[in-house]
Amino acid sequence: MPGATVNGTELYYETRGMGPACLALHGGLGFDHQYLKRTLTPLETRLRMVYFDHRGNGRSGRPPIETLTMEQLADDAAALMDVLGIEAAVVLGHSYGGFVAQEFALRHPGRLRGLVLIDTTPGQLGGSESPADEQGPPIPAEMAELMSTAPGSDAEFEALAPRMLPFYLHSRPVADLEALVEGAVLSATAMVRGFEVLAGWSSVDRLSTVTAPALLLWGKHDLVCSLPQAYRIARRLPTAEVEIFEQSGHFPWIEEPGAFFAALESWLARHSLA
Repeated sequence: MPGATVNGTELYYETRGMGPACLALHGGLGFDHQYLKRTLTPLETRLRMVYFDHRGNGRSGRPPIETLTMEQLADDAAALMDVLGIEAAVVLGHSYGGFVAQEFALRHPGRLRGLVLIDTTPGQLGGSESPADEQGPPIPAEMAELMSTAPGSDAEFEALAPRMLPFYLHSRPVADLEALVEGAVLSATAMVRGFEVLAGWSSVDRLSTVTAPALLLWGKHDLVCSLPQAYRIARRLPTAEVEIFEQSGHFPWIEEPGAFFAALESWLARHSLA
């Protein structure tokens, strides 16, 4: 099992493909990277994909839970690059991984070649925002009820997760997503801690300092990270380009893979990133 000792813990990682490096940051928290490794294979023809589990997640180590912060997760990614001999990389983040990717861009700008954000948010309101600003529709009541119930054990999380999955897709059967997360190593502790960290985190007032090329890829019908969240980021990120997928929810590369990978590969080529 490949593992790297970084910042007082062990990160489980896998690398696939050839070419310039791309770090793939998984969502959750509480999940692992397997769903990305199983579906981002088209990128491996032009990029060296680095898949890994965040600290406290998946097959990575379980250091004290208070060490799981947005800043530490970003620093762990940079430390893993050191272990792998990667000076700079494209950083791709989905959902919660998008929060970490933004924090990485802010904390380690010299190591960022390009930033890819997929269905995420910039976190809590910034100084230039008002609660009355467009945030998108509220999540469905049934989903909100499920999300408000913090699992007390990994077993409870495993029982809860399948009930959540239907809300993440728009045009594909839930069985497609179930197959992708089968065998995932879940952590209820990381899931709960993730929400605690997010409650105090925002990139809004800092994004203007990011100068690397950035691509925002969004499912139009995402119920978790709604489309207005893309524009909260894009208005503040000077280099942002936005691609919207009309028949997708939270996983546009699964629901519209042809259009998704065409858009991403075109962007990589235009910016000489792969």
